[in-house]
Amino acid sequence: MIAGGSRTLRGRLRTRLRGLLSGEDARSRRLRVEAEPAFRTRYANPYNARLYTAMTAEGVLVRDLSWVRLLLAKVDVVHLHWPDLTFLSGVRRYRIVARLVFFFAFLRVARLRGTRLIWTAHNVTSHEERGTPFLRNWYRRLLTENLDAIVCLSEEGVTAMRRSYPELAAVPAFVTPHGHYRYDYDFSASRAEARAELGLDPDARLVVSVGQIRPYKNVPTLIERFRDREDDGTLLAVAGNPARGPLRGVIEEAAAGDARIRLELSFLSDERMALWLRASDLVVLPYSAIQNSGSAILAVSADRPVLVPDLGAMHELAALVGPDWVRLYDGAFDTAALDGALAWLDERTVADDASADLSALEWDAIARATIDVYRRVLRAPRPS
Repeated sequence: MIAGGSRTLRGRLRTRLRGLLSGEDARSRRLRVEAEPAFRTRYANPYNARLYTAMTAEGVLVRDLSWVRLLLAKVDVVHLHWPDLTFLSGVRRYRIVARLVFFFAFLRVARLRGTRLIWTAHNVTSHEERGTPFLRNWYRRLLTENLDAIVCLSEEGVTAMRRSYPELAAVPAFVTPHGHYRYDYDFSASRAEARAELGLDPDARLVVSVGQIRPYKNVPTLIERFRDREDDGTLLAVAGNPARGPLRGVIEEAAAGDARIRLELSFLSDERMALWLRASDLVVLPYSAIQNSGSAILAVSADRPVLVPDLGAMHELAALVGPDWVRLYDGAFDTAALDGALAWLDERTVADDASADLSALEWDAIARATIDVYRRVLRAPRPS
């Protein structure tokens, strides 16, 4: 009885081991994905949770990255988003070193079981530098030497990645768009209802800039160019929490003494964010540099037209959503760009209660496209 049980156990272990070491296994069974992050950031940014919820509905097992599972369990794909945030955050260098050493050591073990590493490059470069130059260079080398594929949110993103990371020339690249936020906020308030809630003039034309405020978003310039315009009754609202440093003071000084400008420089709840968007006539995002813009997608998700520079993936976003919803300007943001957008707003033939066509940004289609990327990468040999 004991001997037979032992033989049965050994047989199960051998079968399990063959499954762990077989690269063919992933093609015939449920895919297992460790994502960093997957669901744990759903309240900070719904992007990942939306993607992986849709992927789960397609039968994929997705979990937030566990280094223990990476070391001990069968994992088909490790999918990284914002890896510099994962590995380089914090001021204690020994922790950064430990993260890099242990993750890539565990990944090497996981590779014996066929694990692949994929990076969705939301931005070519980070908005903030993290770590020391040595640590950043070491991190970059470890990441790029171990990648099996990159995913970008636009064709232009692939071009920018190839330009900024020439060492990835042999690594396959795929494009899946950024999904919409229509299901993540309550956009049911009408323009009039939102304005009543916010205490705004119900009839004035309102331009807004909404969301976390960082230097590259160019908010002080927006205020200055708005103040340069003749007073035609248009109002400007800036709502969001400024990054640390002098930015808050710069914005307050730029807006001082102008009754047409309303500032709400604080953290915005989802409800408050939705109200500001629904109250607006035009969302203006005068980035000084940008690759992809969740804020622009948030604006059209609220069925509000948006003005953005013709940089990064903004041209592709305009093509996907349509020229009635995304207006582009060339060069530096100036009064002419703002005046042109307001004139365009007056000429639009879109009904006040119209909805933007976001069918190209549906999460179920994006999830299926991402799963196809996984399977293609798992079938292919590793980049040399």
